[in-house]
Order: sequence, then C-alpha cells, then structure tokens
Amino acid sequence: MAACYWPLNLHFLAWVALVPWLLVLPRITADRAWLIGAVVGLVYYRIGMAWCFGLHGLLGAFVVLVLALWLGFSFRVAKLLMERFSTTAMLWAVPLAFIGQEVLRSESLPRYRFAYLAYGYTQSFNLWVAQIASIGGVYFVSFLLVAFNAALAHALIRRGRRDWLPALAVAGVVVVLGFVSQPADEVAGEEVAVACVQAETLNYHDYVQLTTQAMEHPSRPKFVVLPEHAIFDYADESHHLVKSLSGLAREHGAYVCIGAHTKAPKGAECDYDNVALLIGPGGSIIGRQAKAVPLPFFIDGNPATSQQVIDTVGGPVGMYICYDGNFSDITRRLVKLGAELLLVPVMNAEDWPVQQRWQQADIAPFRSIESRRWAVRAASSGVSQIVGPDGRIRRQRTRDEGPGVLYGTVHFNDERTFFSQGGHLFTMVVGVVYLGVVVWLTIVDWQRRFARRR
Repeated sequence: MAACYWPLNLHFLAWVALVPWLLVLPRITADRAWLIGAVVGLVYYRIGMAWCFGLHGLLGAFVVLVLALWLGFSFRVAKLLMERFSTTAMLWAVPLAFIGQEVLRSESLPRYRFAYLAYGYTQSFNLWVAQIASIGGVYFVSFLLVAFNAALAHALIRRGRRDWLPALAVAGVVVVLGFVSQPADEVAGEEVAVACVQAETLNYHDYVQLTTQAMEHPSRPKFVVLPEHAIFDYADESHHLVKSLSGLAREHGAYVCIGAHTKAPKGAECDYDNVALLIGPGGSIIGRQAKAVPLPFFIDGNPATSQQVIDTVGGPVGMYICYDGNFSDITRRLVKLGAELLLVPVMNAEDWPVQQRWQQADIAPFRSIESRRWAVRAASSGVSQIVGPDGRIRRQRTRDEGPGVLYGTVHFNDERTFFSQGGHLFTMVVGVVYLGVVVWLTIVDWQRRFARRR
C-alpha cells in the first residue's frame, strides 16, 4: 500500500495490495480484526507518513497511532457485518467501512481534517483511472479500488467459477467509467499566460525582483502567483511589498496573487488571518480569501467563514491556500460560485521532509480533475505546478531548482463536472452510512451485553 505513493509511485499495486490481509479476515474474530488491522495501519502510515515524525516528533507518532487504530476499527466493523450476514458481505462491507473511515477523517472534522494517504490518491500517476474522480471524487476512486480488492479476495476464498463474477463486474465498471470520464478535447480559446514565483525568504526585495522578472518575461503573464506566508507581518494596501507589487501590476496590466497575513478581528483564536490577496491591474486589492482549513497543530490563521470568487478581465477566479487543496469540498464550492481558474499560494518550508511536499503535490491533480479547472500553484520551497483540467502537470518547478519563476499558459473553463453538480454527494452518503452502521453495531453490542448480565 505504501509503495503506491512517492517515491515508488507503483499505482497498480493499489488494485491488489489489500488482498493478502482480506484473505485472513473471514477466519478471525472481530477483535482480532481490529488488532491486526491496526498493525496494518501502523506499517502503512509509518512508512507512508514518515514525514510526520520529522515535523511533529512525538505528536507525529501519536497521529500515526490514531490513524492506525481508526483504520483497524473499520476492519472490525467490516468483520461484524460479515458475521451478521455472510462472508459474501465482504464485497460491500469492506469498501463501505474502509471508505467510510477515510471520508470521516478527511472531510468531517472542521479543524483536524487529514486527507494524506487517502487510497484514491494512489492513482495520481494513473490519470486514465483518476479521471473517474470527475464523476464521484477521489473517494469514489478509493471505493472502486477497495471494492476490487474485496472482490478478488472473495473469489480466492470461495474458489468457484461464479465467485469471480464480482471481480469481473467491478473491473468492467472501472473500464466503463474510465471511458465515460475521459475529458473532451480542450475547446480552442484564448491562452492566458501565467507565472509562479517560487521563493522562501524574509527579504521582501527578493519577491519584488522575482515578480519583476516574471512580468518582464516575453510571455507577459496576466496572472502571477506568489507563495503562502510571503508577507509575514500585517498586510494592507500601505504595506511596502503590497505597494511594490501594486506598482508592478499597474505597469504591466497584470494580476498578482500573494499569500499574506492580515490582522484578525478582536477575540479571534489566532492574531492573524492567513489570506490570499489578489491585486488587480489598477493597483488595488480586489479580493482576499482566508484559508478555509488551517494546518492542524500549527499557528496558521483563523478558518475562513466564507469563500468568494473575483471577477477579472479573463473571467472569474477562485483562490484557496495550500492545505485547503487536500479537500474536495473547497474547490467544489469555488466552482459552484463560478470560478473558472484556480490560484493557489502554497507553503512547503525548506526544512520540511521531501516526502510531504511530493505527497501534497500528488494530491493537486485530483482537485483539477474533480472541477475540470486549471490550477496555478506557487510553492515557497516545494513543488510549484501548473495543472491542467485533466490533472496533467503541464509545468513544474521543484525545490532543487532553487528560487525562480515557473511560466506557463492556462485557459478559463466554465465546464461543470458530474462531481461538482451532484457526484460529491457520494462522499457524504458513504460517511453517513458508515457512521450509522457504527452506531447500529454499538447499540446491538450493548443490548447483547445487557441481556447476558440479566
């Protein structure tokens, strides 16, 4: 399972990685399923999230332990459902429980959402399958992967000819959905030049120099994006870096998006808001968007109370910040508001582990696939990217290349995917059903224990 992600990126293993463990599941008790499932989780998350230890130390170990126990618990739920119905119930019980726990940890908690190593992200390098996210999102891709693992394990357990039919059926569904979800050829339209400034510095003059370099490039970028936290003291239109960028925007008739800190309202949990500012060609700030999901366990601003889209000459744009890109609902709401292009300031500190920056970069294609929107991601010392609506990385700049500018072109796009129109409800339904099953099984267990005592 861990080998499906960076640095190996063996995405094909995701279709069979769970099978050895699922072959054991029918032969053990529910409590043993929790224990062994937690061990599976410990190995999976310890390897796949080794970066968490580098950032958080003991707290990172605690996060890995909690995630492992949560994953193990989902296998206990699946085993209890199999005991109540039959071994064949693993065909739906395992995908329901596995994706249910994934949805709840990734999308439900307001301040402690954690989507790293969601199973669908294994397909970041298999874009043909990843396009299915435009129908039901990344968790729908996870569901199909786990459903195939469960069907394959079931066939190997039962060993009858007919028992292979569910595996063939899931494979057929994947193939059909894959063909249906492939993006149409891009409609010819005006190409818009863009640029990402990649730098991590306390010297504001460096940002001015790089932005000047970007705007004087022969492509004449219409949008220039700078990293998150580029302005680390309180920013407003009188701030000297904002004034310098405003002058450049006026001179070149361009838009500048920059990650900045602004003063928080009185009584707020954090003394600053972590925002993306959009400076228009007139030199004034025409939009600001606070980070919707501040990074857990860090002082990272106050969560946004709303999202907005800003009209530009090319079309409406939406902004989200770094960690927000790990969650499917943030970009979906921007598209619903009318965003036709996504601007994304990103912070990957220079001393953060390389595994973390690549995992985050590999999540980005799914946001573009789900929304069919171009994304312009400017990272401080991480991986700056220009991502196409099909999830393909059109341009990329890594930390190893040092400070500099990434150039490319994008298109504004107003297409609405099935995911953005209603397919996102799959995630909600799976999460609610899984939670309901957990409550139901808990009540049944209490009733049994009460009856035994009586």
